[in-house]
Amino acid sequence: MLYPIELWALEEENSSYPETSFKFKKDFKLNNLLKPCAIFLSGSLFLTGCTTAAKRGVDTEAIAEQSANSNEQTVGEQIHREILASFYPYTDPKVVQYVDNVGQSLAAHAKRRDLKYRITILYSEKIYATSAPGGYIYVTTGMLNFLENEAELAAILAHEIGEQQYPDRRFTQTDDMIAAVAQTGSAVGPMFGPFGSLASLGLILLQAYNESTFKTPGERLLGSDAAAMKYLMNAGYDPQALMDVQEHFLKAGEKMTPYFYDYYQSRPITEERILAIKKEFAKLPLSEKNLTTDAVEYREMTKGIREIYKTAR
Repeated sequence: MLYPIELWALEEENSSYPETSFKFKKDFKLNNLLKPCAIFLSGSLFLTGCTTAAKRGVDTEAIAEQSANSNEQTVGEQIHREILASFYPYTDPKVVQYVDNVGQSLAAHAKRRDLKYRITILYSEKIYATSAPGGYIYVTTGMLNFLENEAELAAILAHEIGEQQYPDRRFTQTDDMIAAVAQTGSAVGPMFGPFGSLASLGLILLQAYNESTFKTPGERLLGSDAAAMKYLMNAGYDPQALMDVQEHFLKAGEKMTPYFYDYYQSRPITEERILAIKKEFAKLPLSEKNLTTDAVEYREMTKGIREIYKTAR
């Protein structure tokens, strides 16, 4: 079953689009070009890293538990620098603290306690969120503008925290891999722009995670959703918010699609995903729990961002 977003993306080139259509068509073509590029790069990274490690006689399995965390941090720091070189961070201290407080309340319930979860707001009209190794999580001002309440923000952050629960032992083990990630970001950025660079890094990381955990992208997505709903409930947020966010994307309409197309590529909204979220929701012990959505405070805290865009869903 194809949802409206998927059907719209498959329409013919000469269809009638809103005024943002030219940019979207360009992004759509670039994303299609980016996929094979990222897959090729990720394959090259793994072959290079594994070959080099073998030549050095490194027993990666033996040292994985001892050094995975520190190496994961190093990879995350490299990627974080690449991202900040391409995007301006949004620095309003009240908003930054507010978003971080929401994120930390969720992270307190995450399985991995070896990570320091760092949340960065990126100044971009694109509706986007992602994460990098080592606890780095990113959300755009466009996403904050798109969401309606604190519980929905928590749902977006909770999913990214869920993505962090899959440590990648082999990827974080090799110095050559760390250098290659930084080089990839630098090479892809000029060709595809900031979001192209970010998407490429994300695909490479996803490939690495899948190699080490033997999970498909779909399994990882659904696993992160399941974890996110538990974080939401335990932090006092209504887990329904995760389903609400999916509905917002589906009902956003063609005018908004160019803004969240990149996010949709990495966090696709499929029938399987929606059914899985509803199934997990039904399992949660929600009786007698005092859960919140907090729309009033959220809209007050994000008022400055909304004034920048003044866009209505």
